[in-house]
Amino acid sequence: SYHYLTNGFAVLVTAEQADKLSRRREVANVVLDFSVRTATTHTPQFLGLTKGSWIKTGGYETAGRGIAIGFVDTGIDPTHPSFADDVSMHSYPVPGHFSGICEVTRDFPSGSCDRKLIGARHFAASAITRGIFNSTQDYASPFDGDGHGTHTASVAAGNHGIPVIVAGHHFGNASGMAPHS
Repeated sequence: SYHYLTNGFAVLVTAEQADKLSRRREVANVVLDFSVRTATTHTPQFLGLTKGSWIKTGGYETAGRGIAIGFVDTGIDPTHPSFADDVSMHSYPVPGHFSGICEVTRDFPSGSCDRKLIGARHFAASAITRGIFNSTQDYASPFDGDGHGTHTASVAAGNHGIPVIVAGHHFGNASGMAPHS
């Protein structure tokens, strides 16, 4: 049952029952459920990028070129291959309008930013001041403590064709939606 973003429910019914429901005046819409593999290794194909937007922009090698994408999340791991700036034959130009900084800390040393990951900051001061900063899992730096920010950023802006290996098992190659951003 859904109450927050939409008012509705999910139910297993026959085609006849779905048809009967859809004709009721109280029912705005009946939608057939469909399966989607929950794997970011398939996202570009699922969104149609490989046969649409990427082709129109010159392919994945230039898709997102000149775009800076900003994230406010748990941080970022600059050593993740999704953010390497030496994996493409095309350089990663820093957009002229970019005015951010790369904040250097003990956990995020000089050189953590490059031409792919062009800036990073942390905003832990308030949590530290209020006494709610958890130093066992959080960093007072741009470094990602739990991987969420790294994952989110790699889905949007990660390099193309990065092998996804978990516990020694290869799950395909992943790509950001704007891999040259």
